[in-house]
Amino acid sequence: MTFVEVFLEYKFVILFYLAIILFIYLKRKKFEFQAKFIALYRMKFGLGWIEKVGRRHSELIKILGYCGIGVGYAGMAFIVFMLGKGLWDMAFVPNAPPVVSPVLPGVPIPGSPIFVPFWYGIIALFIVVVIHEFSHGVVARAHDVKVMNTGIVFFGPIVGAFVEPDEKQVDKQPDHVKYSIFAAGPFSNVLTAALVLLIAALVMSPLTDAVAKPVGVEFTYVEPGFPADIAGLQTGVTYDFVNNYSTNDLSSFESALRDVQINETVYIGNSDSNYTVVTTSREENPKKAIIGVNVRTKFTNEDKWWLKIILWTNGLLSWIFMLSLGLGLANLLPLGPVDGGRMIKESLERIWGEKVGKQAWYKITVLVIVILLILVFVPIARAILGPFFGAA
Repeated sequence: MTFVEVFLEYKFVILFYLAIILFIYLKRKKFEFQAKFIALYRMKFGLGWIEKVGRRHSELIKILGYCGIGVGYAGMAFIVFMLGKGLWDMAFVPNAPPVVSPVLPGVPIPGSPIFVPFWYGIIALFIVVVIHEFSHGVVARAHDVKVMNTGIVFFGPIVGAFVEPDEKQVDKQPDHVKYSIFAAGPFSNVLTAALVLLIAALVMSPLTDAVAKPVGVEFTYVEPGFPADIAGLQTGVTYDFVNNYSTNDLSSFESALRDVQINETVYIGNSDSNYTVVTTSREENPKKAIIGVNVRTKFTNEDKWWLKIILWTNGLLSWIFMLSLGLGLANLLPLGPVDGGRMIKESLERIWGEKVGKQAWYKITVLVIVILLILVFVPIARAILGPFFGAA
């Protein structure tokens, strides 16, 4: 692709991240920089709302905060297990998908099975991060701990938010109060995911089924030089059968291709045309048959503006659900200053004393960082370098 083609395809992504760089440069005197790539911008935005909610519903919030402690430690155990499983699979399971992947909306990450669409990702991340951070503040205020600031944080190109309780007051709180404040963010993400799931199942899914019927699949992208392109399949056309099986939605389309092997002939078409496609594979995953397309379900009434809003909302809810769980679990890593790290530090110091506990926490932090670096960068290197890592 030429520079112009790349810019046109990723124009919103490029402009967004350029705007972040410009904002940091113009406001650089108001930022606090840590470790050279972390930039903190403190504000007072939302402090009134945190105060109002935290104080008015303090007893209910305290109960929820205590429930979050158990969920937090359970989530920490789960994410540690997944890290261990990821290392094992990377070493002994060929072509195993990565268990850890950075999230940059609109930016495809080599070797990652997940691509977060730009607008969905930006909006969903904003909602998820705000809920996460404000939950810390609300639980802190419920226990009469002052919240000093809110703010925006940039981890390189990744945008986040933070709420800053008075750490001196936090340190004076009983252990169960500290744990509930630390666990509040991840627990709120779990509750958000559960709420979104209920909305999708009880409201959006019945509503979508009532006003739109699947009539086939449409290719949103046909990769040049790959089997679908060679066979003549096109974007914007509805196809409703694969190998004489009716495929009226994405699920049935994927089911029809699930057991197809590499170099196998597949017939895809509709009432007007029939196309012969011979599958192939990619270097980074040589055992998986592909035809080189991105697919979505085609619905009736898609030209109606109200259906477009419903379908777009469904997509946003799905990303809020996934990113809520992902962010919540990531913050439960027993790692440095994140929520899980603070919980495990308090626990280790309580068990072994401040000096020995802090040393153990530091060693765990270093170990987790090394594991994360391996799990993030080895799949990227394999995808980019291919044969040198045994991917082909």
